[in-house]
Amino acid sequence: MLTVTLIRHGESTHNVLALWSGCTECPLTERGTQQARAVGAYFANTEFTKIYASPLPRARDTAQAVLDAQPTPKPPHDFTIAQIREQSFGAAEGHQTCIREPGKTLEAHFAEEKYPILYESERNVAFPGGESVEDLTRRGERAVREVVLPHVVSVARSGRDEHIALVSHGLCIGQVVAAIVRLGGGTWKRKGPMVNTAWVRVEVRIQGGMSMEVADGEVPPVEVTVTDEGRADHLEGLLDGGPLHGMKAIMGGGVVEVKNPNEAEAIAQTSVI
Repeated sequence: MLTVTLIRHGESTHNVLALWSGCTECPLTERGTQQARAVGAYFANTEFTKIYASPLPRARDTAQAVLDAQPTPKPPHDFTIAQIREQSFGAAEGHQTCIREPGKTLEAHFAEEKYPILYESERNVAFPGGESVEDLTRRGERAVREVVLPHVVSVARSGRDEHIALVSHGLCIGQVVAAIVRLGGGTWKRKGPMVNTAWVRVEVRIQGGMSMEVADGEVPPVEVTVTDEGRADHLEGLLDGGPLHGMKAIMGGGVVEVKNPNEAEAIAQTSVI
């Protein structure tokens, strides 16, 4: 069986300011560093075959904390996986997140350098110079083909279990998990917010449980199960600066009260950046 554990990065400087982060290289905050160390300690006794990470500093530094907590000899790692960086928000990056103003078009918002949260139904819409959700979906598929599938093939050939970790970003993790589930013919959609350093686990079982001949890039018959979602046990009792509120809570994966269905849909789309 292949086990894939996907970990969201720790709190970043853009999270606490409620800014669009995307592919901007914003670092972890002090609290984010604490969170990274906590998730590293949580997985200290988990034997990873390999640890992968997005090259963006907030993910890379979180992955380094996970690697640092692993016993010697350390597992191999690659923190340069561009396919699992966050969705690019183009011109919006570094700008404040906001809710769309009633009666105003997106183009009118953009002209004023305002970049409202897009609705979940607007999968083909992107900020100027950025990626749409459909673009991110395709990138998630590539990430699975290039990073996850070689391990599936390895397990099928050898019959030996492997466990990999991917340290990435909330929106990207959602697309990668869905792409892994599709290897087994299923569908998946996240059930709620994913706080900083929360994790998801997916198990990919080779049908029949026996080693088999599989060509490179071939998907063997598999059963895929999402066993854990949004887990954050490691954060219990962690000292921090107190809860975040409003849009800042949203960017950290928190939950806020909303006033109308469109606002709720928009917040649901972006509560894991």
